[in-house]
Formats: sequence, structure tokens, C-alpha cells
Amino acid sequence: MALEHEIYLGMCWRWRNLPKPTIAQVQGKVIAGGLMLMWICDLVVASEDAQFSDPVVAFGVNGVEYFAHPWELGVRKAKEMLFTGDAISAREGKSLGMLNHVVSREELEDFTLDLAGRVASRPSMGLRLAKQSVNQTQDAQGFWQALQAAMSLQQLGHSHNAQVHGMPVDPAGVKIIRDQAKRS
Repeated sequence: MALEHEIYLGMCWRWRNLPKPTIAQVQGKVIAGGLMLMWICDLVVASEDAQFSDPVVAFGVNGVEYFAHPWELGVRKAKEMLFTGDAISAREGKSLGMLNHVVSREELEDFTLDLAGRVASRPSMGLRLAKQSVNQTQDAQGFWQALQAAMSLQQLGHSHNAQVHGMPVDPAGVKIIRDQAKRS
């Protein structure tokens, strides 16, 4: 439990709280752990072909360890993504507030670098204070406590699976996720 907490939640939390702004540039399929790496960033730019999913409920756990779904997607969409394992498009992700910008694959790198340059031109102290202010507001809303509670539920899911299936994940989930990947 301690290892999984440190590797997933601990590292993501530290990266989220780096004093400098971070920008994720994403394309293609962003699945499970990819969401964690993207969600810790301050700004997210995606290509039009990007798709986002967290299918791990099929493994008998609640979702990825950095459980930011309700904040990133809203409660209803978070439940739909988790319950079905279905992906959402970049356009839908932007409309939900999960992404800052959606651009063509050809524009992605130049657009992201331009955005990074505009951010980097601002005073570093102002950027640090703005980032800390937004993060502290989210934390005051219970973000950190909710992440820790979800991690506890993750461990409960692993423990249940170990007792029922002799392994930390439900083996039936492998087939479910493979079948879902074939459909998309």
C-alpha cells in the first residue's frame, strides 16, 4: 500500500505542486495513468484526435490512483467514464474544462511552445503565486482529502481482488478492456 501510495499519489502530488507552471501536450489515446500525468499539469493542450479514458474499474478498483475525475470532468461525466470505461473526445474534454485548448495534430507542438513562451514571459514570482493560489483554493475544497480517500478505496479494491481472485486485479477486466479497445 505504501509503495503504491508513493509511486502514484505521492509523485503526482509533488509534480502538481511544483512552483513552476507545467503544460501537458497530448495526442492519441490518453488512458488511465496517462490521465494522471496530464491532470497534474497546470495547462493542457490536446490534438483533435486525442481520446481520454479510465477503464480500470473493469479490474475491480475505483479508477486511477490520482483520482481527480470529479474535479476534471464533473461528477456525472466522471461516473460515466468510470462506470463504462468509454473514452471522451478532445472536444468534449475541452467543453468539460479538462483541457485548455484543442488544435490539429499539425499545430500541436507549435501552439504548445507558443503558449509556453507566453507563460514564461511573465514574472516568475507572479506565476508561482498564481499557481499556489489556485492550488490552495482547490485544496480548501477538499481535493487532497478526497485523493487520499480514493487511494484508500483503491487499496480496498486490491485487497478484495486478492482474496477473491488471488491477484490485485479482477482478471475478467483484461477481457473487458481488450474488447473495448477493439471497438474504439
